[in-house]
Amino acid sequence: MKISQLYEQLELYSEGDPPSHSLFVLARLLGTPDRLLIIDPPHDVATRFDVAEETAALFTSVARDVGLPLVQTQPGGVAHINVGQHLLDIYSQQHANLVCFPAMGILCGGSFGSDLALPDLGEGSDGEDEIESLRLLARLVKGRRLQLYIPRTGSVSSDKVEVMGRLAADVSYIHGLRRTVSQAVAENKFWSQSEQIEELLLPQNRRTPAALTTHRQNIERLYNAMVA
Repeated sequence: MKISQLYEQLELYSEGDPPSHSLFVLARLLGTPDRLLIIDPPHDVATRFDVAEETAALFTSVARDVGLPLVQTQPGGVAHINVGQHLLDIYSQQHANLVCFPAMGILCGGSFGSDLALPDLGEGSDGEDEIESLRLLARLVKGRRLQLYIPRTGSVSSDKVEVMGRLAADVSYIHGLRRTVSQAVAENKFWSQSEQIEELLLPQNRRTPAALTTHRQNIERLYNAMVA
């Protein structure tokens, strides 16, 4: 477990191997109750932490019940909110929320841009929404000062070139999935080739139990979307 104070009233909480990250954004103003926004909170956040009276959770992917109110987002929209002294831009896609702190150059990319994990395809997704999310992240990285890129799981980075390489690898992975699964479905060979597809498309640097679980889920979801 590691807690890093990035700025005043902004802390990064990391735990596990590979590390999972949560961002705590605090608003502490004289004469008002403390307010706290937690981006990608741990599952036991409400019982393990002494949270502020007014606390809400924001997930970069599928929301989970963690015993806290959730920030409501609208796919296709961009929300600009203030939490104390911090301004956040929330870019909401169909299956992801990408969070940018423009004044500080901090970007939370969710399941995208990790050096240790694979991107998640959303339930019912054919991969197009995830490709669009990756394009948006690439524009945000290229167009702004990057102080810190925070994936949901994996190593944080302040190197633009490294982060762009990670995002490009995610794009290549999803394109490979779509192309191979689509061809197998069209030729009615998906089930006979499923094991080969799984082995062929799992990146060499992601051969961990967690990444394999994500990979298998991605293949299943992509297949279901293509035959629906």
